[in-house]
Amino acid sequence: MWKANLHALVTGLTPAAVLAATYFLLWGGGADGTSGPGTVYATGFVMVVLGVVAHEAIHCLSWTYFGGKPLSAVKFGFQLKTLTPYAHLEEPVTARAYRIGTALPGLLLGVLPALAGIATGSGWATFFGLFFTFAAGGDALVLWLIRGVDGGALVEDHPTNAGCYVYEAAG
Repeated sequence: MWKANLHALVTGLTPAAVLAATYFLLWGGGADGTSGPGTVYATGFVMVVLGVVAHEAIHCLSWTYFGGKPLSAVKFGFQLKTLTPYAHLEEPVTARAYRIGTALPGLLLGVLPALAGIATGSGWATFFGLFFTFAAGGDALVLWLIRGVDGGALVEDHPTNAGCYVYEAAG
């Protein structure tokens, strides 16, 4: 997981840096709002914690919906040695369903809020989106690694590491 986290650093940092640069080019630096630093840090911490829970819930809901699996097929946890929260789908699904469920948290919590923040000049929305674009770096890495897998192929989420097993049809 450490190696995957290092690769994810690049796959998450690159789009986040592009979004951040776009925000700063359009709106300059500085925070929006008039709260003091304590309020800003507390609010940011709460947003991040709730966002992490939402990120894993989006994995769960999208994998089960698009993969046609019950909610009980997903296990949640936290890997302490790599400080990584996770949602683990315990049953195989099509690569198409797996890709959707892997991509949606980064899109819904990362890219879209960042773009909304950039469009409106909201530092809060931009920061939230940047953080969760960066946090979805591991998901982006997995999507890159399975980019050549046929959408109908079955994949199974790896139980302890980032990524999945790909099952090819016999014949």
